[in-house]
Amino acid sequence: MNIKYCKCCASLIEEERLEVLPDTVFCSPCAQKIQPVKPRKGIMVWGSKDCAEIQTMSAEYYNQNKRYFVANGARSVVKNFMRG
Repeated sequence: MNIKYCKCCASLIEEERLEVLPDTVFCSPCAQKIQPVKPRKGIMVWGSKDCAEIQTMSAEYYNQNKRYFVANGARSVVKNFMRG
């Protein structure tokens, strides 16, 4: 078992974090303060009737274009772009 202490706050670094990042010197809360994780958004994109994938994007891009991502039934994309 590898025990390490945080360089910033001197608390124990979580075992799970050390398993994933063995060379880390910060605990999770301190790492979040130093470099916060930017939230992501995702939408379902249907290529055909039974084939879908998730398209991920930044929260800023999603908020700028969310009016186009509203599903309103058949041909919803065409309807949303025509609204404008």
